[in-house]
Amino acid sequence: TYLQPIDRQLKFDMPLLAGKNVLITGAGKNIGKGIALEMAQQGANIYFTEIDKDRYHNLLKVLEKYPGKAFGFLCDSSNPTTIDNLLAALNKQQIVIDILVNNTALKIEKSAIKDFHKKDWEQSYNVNLFSPLYLTKKVADEMIAQKKMGSIIFISSIHQWQYIGWPSYSTSKAALGMLIKELAVELASSGIRVNGIAPGWVEENEKGMVRNAKYTLLHGHSIPPKYIGRTAVYLAADYFSLHTTGTVLTVDGGLSLCNFHVIQSMQSQ
Repeated sequence: TYLQPIDRQLKFDMPLLAGKNVLITGAGKNIGKGIALEMAQQGANIYFTEIDKDRYHNLLKVLEKYPGKAFGFLCDSSNPTTIDNLLAALNKQQIVIDILVNNTALKIEKSAIKDFHKKDWEQSYNVNLFSPLYLTKKVADEMIAQKKMGSIIFISSIHQWQYIGWPSYSTSKAALGMLIKELAVELASSGIRVNGIAPGWVEENEKGMVRNAKYTLLHGHSIPPKYIGRTAVYLAADYFSLHTTGTVLTVDGGLSLCNFHVIQSMQSQ
């Protein structure tokens, strides 16, 4: 069942990301799309990856109404060769990335040890950790070479801390949480900020309606993707976050305050 979300329409008098070049992976739907649209609204040039052809074209069409540039790559951003080709294309156009958002993720919903398959874990870690790390290294190297004081954002999850029953997913996100701290320290001397966002349940349908979610304590519904987008704007904007690094912001409406293991145990009784 979908319902109308509680919403607040807030606007600033100036674009917070005017002229900034943003690269977002997996931007065609949900969180990635929310980030792309909110950053475009704040004046950024949006460069993005998307693996689905329809989502790719739909996002490009929506981005046309914003003043900044928009360019998409129809590709699998978990492939190192694809990443190299993508960055080579940007370099050919003399585009240096100011803001990188590592959004692409994979959830393999298996829990019991009897379901263990090494290939599932390898796939989860490749998409959720190794590929964004590879892309981050390439982008950070270019930021340093161009003396850019950039911003790198990883989309993690509250399940880097909280039980969910998908161990290959949750542990890969936990590793991502520590990676954020490691990179924040390493890149601080170059003026590059590294932060993360840990969303809870983020979902809305094509009409902007959200889902009932009784364990999302604040407002009782899933979170519209634009609120993750606005959090990304906050972390990307020098106006707000010039002195913020190594931080993972939780945006979950209180969902992580619930003990999922206890809840699931109660439901099974």
